Amino acid sequence: METGSELSKTVATFIVQKILLDDAGLTYICATAERFYALSFVLSSMVTKLLEAPSVRLLKHIVRCYLRLSEHQRYDFIIFCVLCYCITL
Repeated sequence: METGSELSKTVATFIVQKILLDDAGLTYICATAERFYALSFVLSSMVTKLLEAPSVRLLKHIVRCYLRLSEHQRYDFIIFCVLCYCITL
């Protein structure tokens, strides 16, 4: 998700978004802190890279991933903090 063209990043993020939209996918990602933090780290680094080369399509999918992650009770506050940090960049 972090490397490649804008199109490949967008497609990869879209696939992750679709996995997260399924309840089983969200449960799988949020089952361990390692999985959650790995995905959250990748998403936050992608937001940082968008400062250099903006892409509305890619940002739309990243935000949708964050929104779906925030629906999980275990990590909702952490996602709120990450989004606040990304907004202040």
